Amino acid sequence: MKRVLFCLLAIFVMGSFGSLMTGCSDDDEKPGILEEKYFMVLDATYVRGGFPAATSELSVGQVNINKNVLAGGSSVVTINSEEEVSEIYVAVSGETEGYYRFDPTISRAGTNMYNVILLVSQNLEGDFTIRIATKTVNGEITKEFTKNVKYIAAGTGALQVSLSFDNEKDVDLYLVKPDGAVIYYGNRDNYRESDDETEGTEEVIYGLDVDSNAGCGIDGINNENIFYPDGYVQSGKYEVWVNMYQNCDKSIATNWVVTAIYKGALLSPTWGQNPVTGVFPVNTPSNSIGSDLNDLAVKVMEFSISDGSRAVMSLNGKKLKPLPESAKLKLQQAKQR
Repeated sequence: MKRVLFCLLAIFVMGSFGSLMTGCSDDDEKPGILEEKYFMVLDATYVRGGFPAATSELSVGQVNINKNVLAGGSSVVTINSEEEVSEIYVAVSGETEGYYRFDPTISRAGTNMYNVILLVSQNLEGDFTIRIATKTVNGEITKEFTKNVKYIAAGTGALQVSLSFDNEKDVDLYLVKPDGAVIYYGNRDNYRESDDETEGTEEVIYGLDVDSNAGCGIDGINNENIFYPDGYVQSGKYEVWVNMYQNCDKSIATNWVVTAIYKGALLSPTWGQNPVTGVFPVNTPSNSIGSDLNDLAVKVMEFSISDGSRAVMSLNGKKLKPLPESAKLKLQQAKQR
């Protein structure tokens, strides 16, 4: 089974674009089950052995996590604790080989709020239950928090750019390709595997294959995904953008994370960070745009690929998949702005 070389999970200041520290566990020559099948953790140590047992009746606190993940994607986990935390533990129910342990040295100033980013393996094949516990500065280990996380099928490919956000808003992912094409909800770059005109279940060859909560028609997936298999990846410079198309509930902030993977590894951006995390704060206005990226949209990274193709492989007569009605309505709204 292919090993995806992610280096670990990050703790960020809430809403910060602070620098990413990367590192690997003390025993990274032999990957653990969590890395191979589920996810990795930045700035963490992979510990082989049983998950730490609770020594108190304290709870982890309020935990907010996207209930859905994509293979090769990522996820923001926000922990709002009543106690100051010295260690955070993350594992998967049913997997007893080991867990991740890290020191949450960065929190939002004046609070005990911690953001954690899961980087999901491209080998993920199904749902799992995440386990989270913390150790307070007084040495007490909390009762564990568990949450079932649902697997959402999505394309991985040689190039994969994905977005995850932690509540039900219409947040859009954009990828500007070297040839200038803007891939987004209105230009998905999707083609049918067959020639018939029915929607059916034809495989998407490449492009945007997951678009969530379109026009606040809530599906709760809270992920977006763009992918290109080897042979369909262009050489040149790419840009990645995130936009709050429609803020379905302005009373709550929205944490988000974007990752870009090429041939099984995180891309090194020429501008910005990868992964990159941010927050749309309370009362963020809706920005109902099409491909005309404006100042309210957020450019998050640039990267270049040198070993791609000047032109993509032949589509062998396959037909462009029509846009869904939700995308057509969004485009009409964007034109009326």
